[in-house]
Amino acid sequence: MQEAVHDGHGAGAVHGAHAARGAGALALCASTIFVSAFLLFLVQPLIARQILPWFGGSAAVWTLCLVFFQVVLLVGYFYADWLSRRPLRTQAVVHALLLLAACAMLPVIPDAAWKPTGQGDPSAGVLAVLAATIGLPYLAVCTTGPLVQSWVARLHAGDAPRQAKVYRLFALSNLAALAALVVYPFVLEPVFALRAQAIAWSVGFGLFALLAIVSVVAVGKARPTQTRAEAAATTAAAPAAPLSWGDQLLWLVLAALGTVALLAVSAFITQDIASVPMLWIVPLALYLLSFVLCFDSDFWYRRWLFWPAVVVLPPVMGWYLNTPQRSLPIAAAIGLYCVGLFVICMFANGELARARPGPERLTRFYLLLALGGAVGGIFAGVVAPHFFNGYWELPASLAAPGLIVLWLTRGRLQWVWTVFAFAVVVGFAAFLRMDAVAVSLNVLYAAVSALALFAVGYTAWRARSWPAAAGLAGALASVAVAWLSVYSVLEADNRTMLRVRNFYGALRVEQFGIPGALTASRRLMHGVISHGEQLQGAVQRRLPSTYYGPKSGAGLALLTNRAETQRVGVIGLGVGTLAAYGRAGDTVRFYEINPRVTAAARSHFTYLADSPATVEVAQGDARLLMQQELDAQGSQRFDVIVVDAFSGDAIPMHLMTREALALYGKHLLPTGVIAFHISNRHLLLAPVVKRLAEDAGMQALRVHFEPVPNNLTLEHSSEYVLLTRDARFLQDPVIRERGEAIDAAGVTTWTDDHSNLLGALRWTTKP
Repeated sequence: MQEAVHDGHGAGAVHGAHAARGAGALALCASTIFVSAFLLFLVQPLIARQILPWFGGSAAVWTLCLVFFQVVLLVGYFYADWLSRRPLRTQAVVHALLLLAACAMLPVIPDAAWKPTGQGDPSAGVLAVLAATIGLPYLAVCTTGPLVQSWVARLHAGDAPRQAKVYRLFALSNLAALAALVVYPFVLEPVFALRAQAIAWSVGFGLFALLAIVSVVAVGKARPTQTRAEAAATTAAAPAAPLSWGDQLLWLVLAALGTVALLAVSAFITQDIASVPMLWIVPLALYLLSFVLCFDSDFWYRRWLFWPAVVVLPPVMGWYLNTPQRSLPIAAAIGLYCVGLFVICMFANGELARARPGPERLTRFYLLLALGGAVGGIFAGVVAPHFFNGYWELPASLAAPGLIVLWLTRGRLQWVWTVFAFAVVVGFAAFLRMDAVAVSLNVLYAAVSALALFAVGYTAWRARSWPAAAGLAGALASVAVAWLSVYSVLEADNRTMLRVRNFYGALRVEQFGIPGALTASRRLMHGVISHGEQLQGAVQRRLPSTYYGPKSGAGLALLTNRAETQRVGVIGLGVGTLAAYGRAGDTVRFYEINPRVTAAARSHFTYLADSPATVEVAQGDARLLMQQELDAQGSQRFDVIVVDAFSGDAIPMHLMTREALALYGKHLLPTGVIAFHISNRHLLLAPVVKRLAEDAGMQALRVHFEPVPNNLTLEHSSEYVLLTRDARFLQDPVIRERGEAIDAAGVTTWTDDHSNLLGALRWTTKP
């Protein structure tokens, strides 16, 4: 009897020791996942910011970075899926070798030898420097989530309830990504230089590598030793059922939907609703939050709540596309699209969480999630800009949830009644839109919505199932989004003469008034940002307008102490308005990164053709081109350089740094003037330019112009900062009268290594 009691106590002690080791191993694994996801999200803006000035700072560079990160992530998930099926000892050895190889590439600071020579397409150079600098470290951190979760699943082998909770670690990794999203722009970027950030990240990677190695060792020690009977039972257990192609396709589609919706909504609200700096953080935070909630617990995603929301909100978002002049207030429109994005992401990720397989299929599940994300990212970031003339991926992402709901409920539908109800609603809508039936859009929407609601209720009653009604509602929602989107382009925006799109965004040329009339005008728009406007009368079309009138900062720089002939450099073409100041013998050289802007300026506006000056357009990033010109043929010897690239939310900061100003100075005559156009509702850039001027030994004056109301030359209020070393220019009576001093107290000098966009924000929006 005493012996039996002694054996029982021994078994309890052994079980307790295993439990303690298991808890320690789990804590290590969770810490490893958190640190890896945090590093994963930090390194993306860090490395992109470092190489941006090398390759011109264009949107194409950001897109190439995005494609690189998605492809490496996909490779990492392939690696995790392959390695997770190997013995734990093999996994430990192979992964340790990868971590050590990645450590050999630290710190993540690009070597200057990778800087481009300026010849040919820089795409290969961007990908090469990314691979050489961050390739292995990024691969190592992106493999960690699925791989460590598979280790935790092994740790709890035979314990189904604990194995089921392994997906909570995926929620933890997204929580870490969300933390990194907040920390980088609000904590790290304003305080630390890029080199310091890179060194700190490299130290963090060393900590992560140590955690990963210790974690796999701890898991190996914490796994309980099986008895022969338990091992035989495990061996005899039925193998996991093979995954169906339908299930895997559903995972891929849902993952792609979330990514496309994120990119499309982010682009739309930042370019077509409000050009607000850092607004892109809100959609990305909501996207990550949906992962955290859906994979943390089944509590957060409820079909009875999110299915109705996902069939109601997308048509409302489509309706906004169809409203005249985007009639909702900006705050309401941003709120609508952010809430709609969150609902779509909760639907996509909630259905993914419901469809997740057992832990034995965990790495395959994550592989398909990565594949879906890569497909969605490449579609929205690469394919759509090449093949669409507008943001058509937005209505596609709004219509897709309804079709997915229809697919998920296909087994509950009574197809005869569903098709009948669908046909009645669509036919009724088509009947109301016939020319013979004159109804307003509001009456049409109300009538069709009421009939659709009745049809959904009728379908639910016939099928005795609310999922059946949801399927019909999803189909109707998708059709509504498609109809509203097409109608918004074909009918509501009838003043658009040109609509084109590429890597740099969507452009449109708008016509106001009858073409050729004295008061008619044309405007070039990039989202909500105007790139210039021109009157069309024979005389009026030669007058500089919008931000470039004679009393603007640019006008003063060009007209004050004017030489007999001038060479003028302009960074940013717009519609070519500044060519209106050109005289015979003058040269006006524009630097324009977007070839679509150049084509529109030549085909729909006449400033370039009308100018008596010699007009040159250099295609590409201004800073990169000016460096190439300096290296190949020396200084351009400009009398005036106008830097006109800071009106939007995503300003090209590499054009407003110490290094950039030094380059401009080498192309400027000693008596020359640099005019920074800084009209911006959300950014206070005058102190930044003033600090740059002081650093370069130049004088800086702010010139603000406010036109009279209803002026006939279409002049807009504008703000410039003029930089010069020429005392004669500064003593000119007009400059002394119009120039204002600038307070730059507390502002640090922006460099390629450090800039602080957050510090330049206007906390009270300029009207």
